[in-house]
Amino acid sequence: MKGAFGALQWTPETFWRSTLTEYMLAIDGFNELNDGGKRDNGPSDDDLATLLAKYG
Repeated sequence: MKGAFGALQWTPETFWRSTLTEYMLAIDGFNELNDGGKRDNGPSDDDLATLLAKYG
């Protein structure tokens, strides 16, 4: 509910009438519009080993 009322600015009525699918799609859309979309998976094993060797 925090995301619906805060980020999405939904009313309680909108929240309670929505399905879980609608809510999740709305959150995904909000994140996409606000540069919070999916990111790369992170460093590869080799990159991580290099970083650990360099920085401990």
